[in-house]
Amino acid sequence: MWEFLQECIEEYPGWVGIAAAALLIKHLLMPYHPREHFPVDDPPPKFFGPFSLGELIQFVIQVLTFPITGFIAAFLNIFLGVPEDVGVYAFFALLVLWWFFPKNLAKRIDGW
Repeated sequence: MWEFLQECIEEYPGWVGIAAAALLIKHLLMPYHPREHFPVDDPPPKFFGPFSLGELIQFVIQVLTFPITGFIAAFLNIFLGVPEDVGVYAFFALLVLWWFFPKNLAKRIDGW
């Protein structure tokens, strides 16, 4: 178990880098989905580069927690002996939380 934790710690910076690159490209290409009802007439002010304050906080939370969702799912499968399907469902549920919780937090911070 400690070896697994050691591997996770060693791989964490790489996964953070991958998540940061992917989410930055996604934000630069399409910062808002058309179904989000973004306030076009009064957008939130930019805080750091292309990010508003809420978007920046969302970005940081998502980048730092993405590897943890995968490590938790792998831990469930390897050490707790749950069936692989349950681990996949747990990973999917964690990804849903990973995607929507920071997004709603960003909207609240930006006031829309």
